[in-house]
Amino acid sequence: MRLIFSTLLTCTLLNAGGGVLDVDWSSIDQSQQKVTAPYPKVLLEGIKNVKLPTYLSSSYAYNENMTVVADKYFYSISFDLNGATVLFEGDRTFQESVSPSNPEFQKIMQKTKPVEFSRSEEIMMAEYQRHGANYTISVECDKPNTDKRCTEEGFIRGLYGSLTMVGGKR
Repeated sequence: MRLIFSTLLTCTLLNAGGGVLDVDWSSIDQSQQKVTAPYPKVLLEGIKNVKLPTYLSSSYAYNENMTVVADKYFYSISFDLNGATVLFEGDRTFQESVSPSNPEFQKIMQKTKPVEFSRSEEIMMAEYQRHGANYTISVECDKPNTDKRCTEEGFIRGLYGSLTMVGGKR
């Protein structure tokens, strides 16, 4: 159900009169692409058309039990854990175009952190931007008020700290 909602939300964003963000491929650190073995077929086939850097925790990159939903402008990769779901998402969509020279925009961007960790509606989240694209990691627990993965930041910080680029094309 969560995966369906995520896909519907992304499709809605694509059709909301916004547009597609430009990806700065020159800013990509090549050391992020440390492939030690071929990735599972479900991952490679699922993200083959994604036109943005695709990030996943190295802890899950070789786990074949994933669900991948992707288009050229977004991806969603989920894992069912014992009592929780972990979701990695990236997208190039935006709803409104704002000039980078706009003073209001500059003021907002000065306050923006490289990554924002938060808990919203009992879901632990990490939201960040890289290379001009938007990314989110979310953890939703079956027991959100007692499962430490959803009550403390340690688990999601670990996922963010272990991100590796697993694909994407120019």
